[in-house]
Amino acid sequence: MMTEQTYSDALRRLESIVAELERGGMDLETTLTRFEEGSALLERCQGELKEAEGRLEKLRLQDAEAMIEEAKQE
Repeated sequence: MMTEQTYSDALRRLESIVAELERGGMDLETTLTRFEEGSALLERCQGELKEAEGRLEKLRLQDAEAMIEEAKQE
């Protein structure tokens, strides 16, 4: 059974791939494979960040609404 990779794991792997690509010295096929993996990881990380931002915005709006309601009751 394969466990799901966490955001932190994905980010660490992406950083590792970037460092590997920057060092160079790989054959073309390996370079392309790493680039494809890195692109997929980047997309995933960006998606998770966007989702987290949306959740935070929702919480901020809820807090603001609660503060407004509280102020109205005073």
